[in-house]
Amino acid sequence: MTELSKVPYLSAKQVSLFKKNNINTVIDLLYSFPSRFEDYTIVAFDDVLDLTKVVTIAGIVQSKATVMNLKTSLTMMNFFADVDGNVIKVTIFNRQFLKTKIHYGKYVRLTGKFDANKKRFTASEIAFDEFDNPITPIFNLKGIDDKKILELKEKLYEDYEDEIKEELPAYVRNKYNLIPIKAAIRNINIPEEMNDTYKAIRRIKFEELLKHQLKVRYMFYRRKNNPEGVKIDYNKEKVQAFIDRLPFKLTVDQNKALDDILGDISSTYKMNRLLQGEVGSGKTVVAAIALYAVVTAGYQGAIMVPTEVLSFQHYKTFSDFFGKMFNDEEVKVALLTSSVSPKDKKAILEGLEDGSIDIVVGTHSLIQKDVSFHRLGLVVTDEEHRFGVKQRVSMVGKGYLIDHLKMSATPIPRTLAISLLGESDISIIKTLPGNRKEVITKYVKKSSNADVIEHIKGQLALGHQAYFITPTIEQSETLDIENALQIFERVKIAFKGIAKVGLIHGKLKTEEKEAVMKAFYDNEIQLLVATSVIEVGVNVVNATTMVILDADRFGISQLHQMRGRVRRSDAQAYCFLVSDSEVESSIKRLKLVESTNDGFQLAEEDLLIRGPGEIFGEKQSGNQMFKMADIVVDSDILDEANICANEMIDSKQLFENEEYKVLFDIAEANYQAKKEMIE
Repeated sequence: MTELSKVPYLSAKQVSLFKKNNINTVIDLLYSFPSRFEDYTIVAFDDVLDLTKVVTIAGIVQSKATVMNLKTSLTMMNFFADVDGNVIKVTIFNRQFLKTKIHYGKYVRLTGKFDANKKRFTASEIAFDEFDNPITPIFNLKGIDDKKILELKEKLYEDYEDEIKEELPAYVRNKYNLIPIKAAIRNINIPEEMNDTYKAIRRIKFEELLKHQLKVRYMFYRRKNNPEGVKIDYNKEKVQAFIDRLPFKLTVDQNKALDDILGDISSTYKMNRLLQGEVGSGKTVVAAIALYAVVTAGYQGAIMVPTEVLSFQHYKTFSDFFGKMFNDEEVKVALLTSSVSPKDKKAILEGLEDGSIDIVVGTHSLIQKDVSFHRLGLVVTDEEHRFGVKQRVSMVGKGYLIDHLKMSATPIPRTLAISLLGESDISIIKTLPGNRKEVITKYVKKSSNADVIEHIKGQLALGHQAYFITPTIEQSETLDIENALQIFERVKIAFKGIAKVGLIHGKLKTEEKEAVMKAFYDNEIQLLVATSVIEVGVNVVNATTMVILDADRFGISQLHQMRGRVRRSDAQAYCFLVSDSEVESSIKRLKLVESTNDGFQLAEEDLLIRGPGEIFGEKQSGNQMFKMADIVVDSDILDEANICANEMIDSKQLFENEEYKVLFDIAEANYQAKKEMIE
């Protein structure tokens, strides 16, 4: 590839400016695509009548222009023009300086919107010249003018076209109706007809998404067909006895997920499975059984969670499972977090290293360098989207070719499952244990607070508990929203003599949080005021009502996650979304959460609003991963690319056909890089 510094008609200053934009070669520059296009293609008047979008028309001026002063800083100029034999009134604001240029018989080009009822065209731009190419690409490169970039790209394309290499096989291009790459690069950078540019954009997007899908599907293929895992021969009789001793019966979905997981554990390939299910669907018990399975084979298990509150909860759950249910054997469970005392930490580290500790529950503390295992066999990461890639890899790297089970209570939209989880197996728990009912959710104004208070008093009379959730801890000077400290005081007054009130938020010390949560768990506190720290890891079966104040300040997934905390028993649960917001999009969001408990439907909506980066805890998003494609907006192209990637692998074309070699090399390089990172 030719370096820009070797191009004779590029100045040293231009080369330097391009380098600052991370553009070093001719190919880099040709593949630095426009961020948008300004299309001034003139539209015939008959095609304007039914359009509400911005268009460009051309005509001949039929009158002088008149100017009216509407306000101190607002003027309105009107004149008449003949457009394809139709005389229309043209209005434009704050362009009075153009008045002297508008006279009878003058050619005029107008960009704006046409109101057919009033036969008036409201223009945003007026020009008096004709041009050869009405499509202007906008590149938005710092320090370099768009017109200059276009001029340079025209020269570079003409002189260095041969450096653009076709990487998609002819069969793929023909099947998916894709134009050649050289035509695509030209029609994007040097556009002449928008229809051709649209075809070029589709070609680039398809190629980007296909290469991405080949990477993830090839990872999946290699893991299954070139196994590099360790087969764990767990004791099936002991595991079944454990299941039989549970005080409840597993649901159909739990049993199916467990079969999938145990099948992975006993296979020769490494497990890379996502277990997803709504809050309260019973993922934790499935994970506990899987961890116990590896213990029966002489291996250790670890579960890493994002918060200390959740780690304490899992530790208590696992201790109950393994401590109370077995009389003839003992499974040693330990808790490792940053708040563990140095003395206790030393003992835990020694126990993990010599193998006397079977299962460890912990936070990010588990990935510290001083943590080593005797024989780690299974890692479980709970709410795994809250961990970064490096953190997950660091944890898995604590063992040798170990199995990895990821869990999430955030339903994953289909688009993300295809694109970002394509190398993983997925198990879904949809059915809820027992006779749990859907949470009755109500979107209410703050004026309804009295009714909400009465509802909670009724629940307290039944022996139940409730949460009050607020977005902030202390009074905000910029946002007129409720805060935890204020609400704590108000709730104490409202329920004086009726219930005890607790307060929990992210600024409390770990031991303070644990003390409050334990008191709430033991029903010593009946009402808990909290920030969104409550979103993850709270399991208080007796809590049946949640009040989310200023609910418009939370995202869809957050709201759904939080209300799931009151769906922990067979008792009817309630969630009140309190908001006085008048923002239409916020009201629509709250009404959507009110109308459905379907986490997958809500996840799809959340994806459209927030993008994949936020949902997965990564700072990447659909359009940051690619130059042009967006996995959300271009989901239809993604589907095609995914089908194509699977066909290439299933038919062995990727491995056997020389025309596919470039794509194979990309997939193989990605596989080796991931493998090296883990090792």
